[in-house]
Amino acid sequence: MQALENLTHQEAAAVQFLLTDVDDTITTEGKLRPVALEALYRLKEAGIRTICVTGGSAGWGDTYLRQWPVEAVLSESGAVCLYREGGAIKKYVHPSIVQEGYSQRSDALIKRVLSEVAGSKLSSDQFARIYDIAFDHGSEPPYLDKERIEQVVRLCKSMGAGTAVSSIHINAWFGSFDKFEGSRSFFADVLGLDESALLKQSCYCGDAPNDQVMFSRFPLSFGVGNIRLHEKTMQFLPRYAAASIGGAGFAEIVEALLEKRC
Repeated sequence: MQALENLTHQEAAAVQFLLTDVDDTITTEGKLRPVALEALYRLKEAGIRTICVTGGSAGWGDTYLRQWPVEAVLSESGAVCLYREGGAIKKYVHPSIVQEGYSQRSDALIKRVLSEVAGSKLSSDQFARIYDIAFDHGSEPPYLDKERIEQVVRLCKSMGAGTAVSSIHINAWFGSFDKFEGSRSFFADVLGLDESALLKQSCYCGDAPNDQVMFSRFPLSFGVGNIRLHEKTMQFLPRYAAASIGGAGFAEIVEALLEKRC
């Protein structure tokens, strides 16, 4: 990972879309700080279209889209994207999701994890999720240790679910998607841009192991300072990293990006 000062004008000038994680990337300890909100407005004023890509619920996605200056919110690890078109909020669902029997498979997975992993619990915002199943490991006490997190992941995979571990949740779902595949499909099916255009015109910001699928694909990627907490356990790291954590780090990334465009 390089310091932001090494970002080049050529890299910054090519960015038309900024895709970003939310929890612990834009937010800090679960809260949106003024410095991060200001950074989002600066992106909009500069003509850069921000798209949140999060493991968070579609319910949170609806709130972000209504309250923040963002173009779209791809939520639930790529399952569903909420976006504006003609003044209306529309919903895009990843084509790999099979609606029939989905809730039954989800219920069976939840029942097994909660019964077999001591201390496991659903995220408090599970009621706002459409397709994703989120087990809380670091958002609210009691927290799960590494061994129990890995146990949850193994159980989910044994039942055919895709998984990702964020800074606060273990996400599980049934479908052939992840943050990158969800982004690729949304850009192709809704924005009319193929994968090549997505990668050439966009950058990605993140903070945790579940962002590796994005770091591995986007030539231009950024991590906020807390990415260093996971550096030794991650296979794929962002190209550049901010000094500060959370929203302050996000603001540093935006400042560098806009400054280098001049």
